[in-house]
Amino acid sequence: MDNKKLLATIEKLREIRVKEDLTPPACKMLNTHMPNGGEIKLRQYQIQGVLHLLAMPRFVLGDDTGLGKTLQVIATLAYLWEKRPDIPAIICTTKSAVGQWESEFDKFTTGVTIFKCLGTKKKRAKIHAEFKEFVGPKAMVMGYRTAVNDFQYLQSMTGHVMVFDEATAFKNDRAQVHQVCLHLAGSAERVWSLSATIIKNRLMEAWAIYKVTVPHIFGNKTNFMREYCITRDQTIPGSRRRIKIVVGHRKRDIEAFREHIDPYFLGRPKHEVAKELPPLTTKVIHCDLSKPQKNKYAEALQGLLEYTDPETGEVMEREVTKLTAVTVCQQIVNHPALIDCDGESGKLETLLDVLDNELNGEKVIIFSRFRGMIDILEAELEAKKIKTVRITGTENGNQRMASQKAFQDEKDETKVCLITMAAAEGINLQLAKAVVFYDTPWSAGDYLQIIGRMIRIGSIHEKVFSYHICAPKTIDERVMKTLKAKMGLIEAVLGKRLKEEGSGAEDSILEVGQSEIADLFDGLLDDARDIIKVK
Repeated sequence: MDNKKLLATIEKLREIRVKEDLTPPACKMLNTHMPNGGEIKLRQYQIQGVLHLLAMPRFVLGDDTGLGKTLQVIATLAYLWEKRPDIPAIICTTKSAVGQWESEFDKFTTGVTIFKCLGTKKKRAKIHAEFKEFVGPKAMVMGYRTAVNDFQYLQSMTGHVMVFDEATAFKNDRAQVHQVCLHLAGSAERVWSLSATIIKNRLMEAWAIYKVTVPHIFGNKTNFMREYCITRDQTIPGSRRRIKIVVGHRKRDIEAFREHIDPYFLGRPKHEVAKELPPLTTKVIHCDLSKPQKNKYAEALQGLLEYTDPETGEVMEREVTKLTAVTVCQQIVNHPALIDCDGESGKLETLLDVLDNELNGEKVIIFSRFRGMIDILEAELEAKKIKTVRITGTENGNQRMASQKAFQDEKDETKVCLITMAAAEGINLQLAKAVVFYDTPWSAGDYLQIIGRMIRIGSIHEKVFSYHICAPKTIDERVMKTLKAKMGLIEAVLGKRLKEEGSGAEDSILEVGQSEIADLFDGLLDDARDIIKVK
C-alpha cells in the first residue's frame, strides 16, 4: 500500500471508529444462524474490527478478552474467501485453543475446510501435504510449538493470511518462536496479530510483536529503546561487557508510542463496548501465617543472607538463584507442604473462610501458580464435599472441555474451577461469581487473562469479584506491588482495562511503578536484614 493510499485508509478508519450505524457487507460464507434457531449478529464494535482488518493488511487487534476477536477474524476471512477462495490462512494459537478455533469456524462459516495440525510428526506431515493440495477456502490451525517443529513444511508458504492468536507468545525477540513467526509473517500477504495485552510486563514486548506484525513502524531494537524508553548501562556479571537495560518510561514516551501504533492497533476495553458486562470489585484479604510457616519463612530469609555477598548483593552459590529464592518463599507462604514441611497453612484457612462466608454456593475460580497447590486445594475441597474441576495443562483436550462444560452448567453441582496459568487462555468461565487469587500472578497480562475468563459476554452476574489472599509483610505484598507496576504501564499504553466498583485505593491492583525478579529478591533481602535487626 503506497503512502497516499495508506493515509486515506487511516483517515477513513478513524471515521469508522466513531460510527454507530455500521452495516456489515453481505457474505454467504458467514453463517449467522444458530442450530437452535437463534441468530448471531455482529455487534457494532465487531463490525468496526472487521472493517479494520479488511482495510489493513498488517494489523494488531487488541480487544479485551471476551469481546470476540476470534469471531472478527473469522468474519473477515469469510469476506476475503468469498472474493478470493484460493487464499490460504494459517492460524497460530495456544495448543489448548486449537480445538476452539475449529469449533468457531464450524459455527460461523459455511464451505470452509479446517485442517487441525495435531498429532505425531508423521500425522502432521500428512496434514501439511493435504492442506497444500486442497483447493478452496481453507485454514490450518496449529499451536506455536507445532509451528516451530514443522517449520520445514511452512517455510515455503507465500501469499497466505497469517493470524497470530495470543501474540504475546512471541514477545521475546530472542526466542526461536519469534524467529519462526517473523519468517511466516514476512512471506504472508496479510498479517493479523491478536492480543488483549500486547504488553504483559514491559514496553519492549510490544516492540517484539510489532516487529513481526508491522515491522516498518519502529525500526530496530536499539532505536526503539532510544526513542521510547529510559535506559541505563549495566555490566554483565563476570564480564566487562556493558549492555543497555530499560529502567522506565516517561509520560511523553508512552504518549508517543500510543500515537505511533494508533493506525495499526484497535483495542477496546469491555466497559466501553459491552456495557452490560458486570463491574469488578477487588478485595485484598489479609491472612496470618501459621507458626510453622512463620518459622520456616524467617529461616528462608536468613538463609538468603548466607548466600549473598553483603557488598555486591550478588548470589554467591550457583544453586541458589534469585528466582529460586523468590519461588521458595512464595511456596512457604502458600503451604508448608509445597517444600515438604509439616504444618498447617494460615492462607488455606483464610481461603476456606472466604468460600464459606462470602462466596457460599457461588461458582468460583481459584488460581495458583503452583500445580502442587492445586492438588492440595482439590483434596481439601473434596473433603468438604465441594465439587471441583481443574484445568492445569496436564489434562487432555476432552478432559479440559468436560471440566469447562461442567462448570458452565448452571444445574451442575460443580462450584469451583481450580486453574493455573495453563487455563488463562482459551476457555470461557463466565458463570463464575468471583476469581480468588490464592497467590497473585507476577504478570499483568496473566492477571487480565485470568480475570477475562470470568468477565465475558454471557455473564449472569450484576457484579463480580476478585479476591487476593495476601499475607502481610511477606513475598505476597511484594508480588502485588510488582503487579501494580506492570498494570500501570499497560493502562498508560492501552487505557483502563477493567471497570471497577467499590474498591478502595489500598485494594486496587492499578498503580504505577517498576519491579521484576531482581526487585523481588532485593526486597526479600531487605526483609531478611530487618529480621536480623529485630533479633
